[in-house]
Amino acid sequence: MQLYVIPGTCAVVPHTALEWTGADYELKLLDHDSVKSEEYLRINPQGAVPAIVDGDTIITQNIATQVYIDAAYPDANIFGSDTSPAGKGELMHWLGFLNADLHKAFAPLFGPDGFVEGDDAQESLKQKAKEKIAHLLRLPNEQLGKTDYLTGSKTTADIYLYITLTWAKKFEIDLSDYKNLDAFVKRIEEDKGLTAVIEQQGLEKIKTLEI
Repeated sequence: MQLYVIPGTCAVVPHTALEWTGADYELKLLDHDSVKSEEYLRINPQGAVPAIVDGDTIITQNIATQVYIDAAYPDANIFGSDTSPAGKGELMHWLGFLNADLHKAFAPLFGPDGFVEGDDAQESLKQKAKEKIAHLLRLPNEQLGKTDYLTGSKTTADIYLYITLTWAKKFEIDLSDYKNLDAFVKRIEEDKGLTAVIEQQGLEKIKTLEI
């Protein structure tokens, strides 16, 4: 199995999942130029990460790669130990929120020129995006006041939340009132699988959300 990633992106999530499984896999580190190469576009025509190549099987899209890993290594419990309908529903609630709402809200920060022209308009757009992100993050902050992890036990949803929090710190989003998120960062950074991924991708732990 090969996993294609760009360091620091949402591909940290399936990468950590594979570390949790103990699977034998080959890591392929890409950058924003190489994902647009002819060779990689044959794997994912969208020119995005993550992507898994497992024999003749190609899986793209973040949640799809997680589902594939979970199906291939069910004993690893990357989606947690609660396999009841309610448990599965809660997990998918958080993965959907993180993927479709929170992750998407960062788009204007990563590429404001793709939305509006002019410095003033782009600065206004970025400020609004930061406000929206902070507003969205109130939900996981409230949840983490009740339990150590989003669904009660550690899952890939927690890794997805973590990587978005690293982006929030990068863009200097004020989360000083979100004490539960700050405690969560310290807790999740103790995970051995995530620590291995951070090292393999050449990243650094953020340790705190303080800016």
